[in-house]
Parts: sequence; C-alpha cells; structure tokens
Amino acid sequence: MNQSEKPPTETFARGFVREDRPALLALTVLFVVMLALSWQRWTQPLLDHGREMNLPTRILAGENLYADVQFLYGPFAPHFNALLYKLFGIQLGTIKVAGAVCAMLILLMIYWLSRRLMSVWESAAVTALVMAICAVKSTANYIQPYAYAALYGSVFALASLVCSVRFVQLRQSGLMIWAGLFAGLSLISKPEIALAAWAAAGTALLAESFVLRRPLGRAALNFIWPMAVIVAASYGLILRNVSLATLLNDNHVLFSNMPPQLVYFNRHISGLAKLPTSLWFTLTGIAVFTIWAGGCATVGAALAIRRQGWLQALRLSGLVLLIGVAAREAAIKFLGVADDVTPFASAIVVLPLVIGVIAWRIWQARTAEQPIAIEQRILMVLAVFSLFSMLRAVLNVTTTGPYAPFFVSTLIVVYLCLLFRTAPVFLVPSPQVRLKAQQVAVCLIALLAIGLTVNSAKRFRTINTFEVQSARGSFLTLPEIGEPLQAAIKFAEERTQPGDYVLSLPIATTINFMAARPYPLREEIVHPGFLSDEKEFDAIERIKARRVPLVLVANLITSEFRDRVFGADYNKELMRWITENYHLVARFESRHKQGANFDNEPFFILAYERNQ
Repeated sequence: MNQSEKPPTETFARGFVREDRPALLALTVLFVVMLALSWQRWTQPLLDHGREMNLPTRILAGENLYADVQFLYGPFAPHFNALLYKLFGIQLGTIKVAGAVCAMLILLMIYWLSRRLMSVWESAAVTALVMAICAVKSTANYIQPYAYAALYGSVFALASLVCSVRFVQLRQSGLMIWAGLFAGLSLISKPEIALAAWAAAGTALLAESFVLRRPLGRAALNFIWPMAVIVAASYGLILRNVSLATLLNDNHVLFSNMPPQLVYFNRHISGLAKLPTSLWFTLTGIAVFTIWAGGCATVGAALAIRRQGWLQALRLSGLVLLIGVAAREAAIKFLGVADDVTPFASAIVVLPLVIGVIAWRIWQARTAEQPIAIEQRILMVLAVFSLFSMLRAVLNVTTTGPYAPFFVSTLIVVYLCLLFRTAPVFLVPSPQVRLKAQQVAVCLIALLAIGLTVNSAKRFRTINTFEVQSARGSFLTLPEIGEPLQAAIKFAEERTQPGDYVLSLPIATTINFMAARPYPLREEIVHPGFLSDEKEFDAIERIKARRVPLVLVANLITSEFRDRVFGADYNKELMRWITENYHLVARFESRHKQGANFDNEPFFILAYERNQ
C-alpha cells in the first residue's frame, strides 16, 4: 500500500470532514434515485418474505417465539418488528421503512470504513458499488431482505467493526464496550453474522497488544461483558417460556439437529457440494482481479504517455491483463466456470493472504522496533471481518442471490483498497503514472456501479409490473407470481372471516399477512425436512383443533433442498390428509402461463375448503 499518496488516518479520525460533503451528497442523490427507480419492487414474495411480514403479527397476538412459532435465528428481529408494528401500524410499509433506514446506516458505515483507508472519491466509488450490489438490487436488497435478522445483525456487526477500528485509531478501551454491545445485539439477531464482529474485535485487540508490547486485558473485558449481559438477558427471558431442547432441536438456533435437506442446502450455498467446479470458480476470481488491476493500470499508463516510466508500466500491466484474460477464458471453456465470476469469488484465498502479509509486517516492525502504519492494521481488521462474514459461502462467493448483500459489503471495501492502493504499487513503478492508474480505477468502478444501477432499474421496472395489494400494503412483482397471489389473497378475504385460520403451504404466508388471516402451524416456512413424521402428525392435530376452513397449496419447486415438491417428495402424509378432508375449490394462476402440473413451472396456487 502506498502510504505517501493518501492523507493519514489521524487527520479524519473523529469522523467526516468538510471534504466528505460533496461525496456524501452525491451518494445521497444516487440512493434516492435508486429508491425511486425501484419503488415498491423490493419484495420477493415466494422466498422467506412472507415469514418476515407475518411472524411479528403472531408475536403481537400473544404467541411465543420458538415455542408457538419456529424461528431459526435470534429473537431480536421479530420482536423489534413486532414493536414497530405496534407503534406504527401493521403495514408492509413499516418494515420497508426500517429496511431503508438500515440501508442508509450500512452505507454510511461502509463509507466511514473506506475513508480510514482511501481518499474521498475512492471511498465514494466503494460505497456506490456496495449500494448497487447490496443495498438496492433487483435480486436482493436491504429494503426488504430475505431475513430482517440478517439485516439487523449486519447493522450491529458493522457498528461493532466501526468501534473496533476506532479502537485501533485511538486505543481507548471504552470503545470496546460499544464494540461488545453491538456484537451482542448482532448475536441475538443472527449468530453467524456476529462471529465476524467477534473476530474483528479480537484481531484489533491482538494487533494493538502486539504493537504496544503489553496485554490489553481491560479492553478485552470491556468487549466481553456487555455482549455476555445482552445474550444472557435475552435468552434468559426466552428460556422462561421455551425449553433449551426446543430452542436447539426444533428451532436449530445453533445449527443443531438440522434436517438432512437443510444440510444439503447449506452445502450448495457454500459450494462444497459442487467440488471441484466451485474450487475452479474461486481460483478464477484471482484471474478476474488481475483483469481489473491490469486493465486499470494499462489504461492509466496509456493516458500518461510521455511521462517517466509510462512504457514500462504499459508493458507490465498489459502482460498482467493478458494473463488474467487467458486464465479466465480457459477456466470458463475447459473447467465449466460460470462466466459471471467476479474478483470477490477468490476471497477465501485472497483474504488469508492479506491477513498473513500484514501480520508478518507487524511482526517485522515489532522486531525492528519500527512503527507499522495504522492503515495496515485497519485493513487487517477489515479483512478478518470479511473472511468470517463469507465463510457460509466459502467457495461460492457471488454478488447475486438473497445472501450476498450480507457478506459482500466489507469484501468490496477490502478488494477495492487493493485495487486502488496496492495493485498500482506493483504494476506502475512511476508515481506520476501510478496516480493516473488510480484515477482510472476509481472512474471504472464508478461506471460499474452506475451500470449495475441502470441494469437493476431496468429489471425492476420491466419485470416487476404486477401490483399485489391489500389493506396492509402493496408491492410490485412478476405477473406470473403476482396474479395468482393476488387472487389467493382476495379469495381468502372473501371466503373466510377475520380470525379464521388459513393454512398457506409450503412457503406462502405472504397470503396470511396481506389477507390479515392467522396461520395455524408452528412452521411459518415448510421447507423440506422441517416437518418430520412426528411434527407432521402434530401439524394435522393443530389444523383440526383450529378448524382451519381454507388451505392454499402453492406450486413451489424447492430443488435447492433436494426434495422438489411439497406433497409429492416431502410431507406426503400431510398432503394426503388435506385431500381426504378438504376438497379443491379453485385454482389461481397467471393468465399468461396456465395449465402446469405440480413439479413443473409456472407458479400456481390450489385452494381447498374443509369438507362439511
């Protein structure tokens, strides 16, 4: 990293300064534009969004989380959203506003973290790319995420990271109280996300202890005790109404007693089920990064013609660019690597390398009794946080899908720091030419962010065109999904009374929320494996006891969980009982795509009413 070309961290250690204002204003305008272009198109109604809408209403109705309602994450998100519903009304817009506020907080923290390492407009380019890839994207976003537990957990984990970085800057042990507080809140939101905050805090403490040549026991204790108090208090209250066995075995809070279908799903998310292709995918990310670095340096050298060292830089960077292109194309053609691979795919290789190099430099500096740049220690903390954030997708780090926004954001900071600051040092020896290469890199990343924004806006506005609405709010989605969903919501409102239970299977409690009808089962989401034989019997008894008048069964293909079709590949007994005790009264499907059977596209919903 070239320390001579950026202002020292200490000059802006206390926060934002006057020079940040134009960049923050530009980012604010971009965020507002992206919100406007994607307005009401953030919902993915067939994923976990129905649970996120509906579960807080069940808490408000007096049901106990984990005992009456199955939930895989910590207790914070559903209880907090229930509080929001109580304060501002049971409206879809309530949690959308919460998501938008969290998006702004995350982007602000990403900019702040970037400024510890980079200049104003470099940080702005980083934040713009995070905005385009994570905050407001057609495939996933922060406004209405697949799980608010992940969103709130990410906000708290990043806040803890900010406090740890501030500790590296100022070495004030009181900062670790705040780091521990936010880490504890992250833990009771989504435990695996909190792991990154713990690792970052531990790295900050170890690095500073090593540099100072003395233990930092007080600072470590300051981190531990608020986190321990939050976790003990939260789960102490939970365990008053729920047994530990129920918490661990029925809700899988600590990944215990997971059904094989969920293990299968997690293996696919991690890429471990796709070896060796996922390994080639990961290694190809290195080739793509060399394309980015070599391309920026090549263009920068070409623009700096006649300046000292431009030709040498052009030759070296051009060679790196060609090697990267050749390696990427070979991997795609001969190894079956997907052509949408990004540099971030190589995180499991690059991040340990970055951490190792900086740790080695710290060791050398300590041995030689020389100072180590504070930016390098901050970069190491960020790299550790990013490494632990992406472990769930260890060999499958992509920028698409519902999970990417929650492990890619700080990864982008680290990679673009390497692109803007580290790569030019090796590719462009001349300082004058290097500055031009850095400027080109910033411009290209800014253009990439704008291009992704335009592409997302196009997808949002051309694909999500059908409005699903009820008294509780509205959203725009695909017509082939929205039309049958709207018809099912209207049917539930017309054929049942307020207070009547409606069973929406297997992942369709969006209908319950929008129609304001309670859901009878513990399992808001009936993924393959979630209803074992014993639980299936309990589910039938709950349906009987609540005299459920209407059952809605959606045609959802769940091949990512191995078992594809509800009632055919899994929970056959429950479906058999439904068909014996209920009769088919309606079928809801899009007028554009009709006539499919179960196990085939497109999406449709079958309505069953109870036999008299």
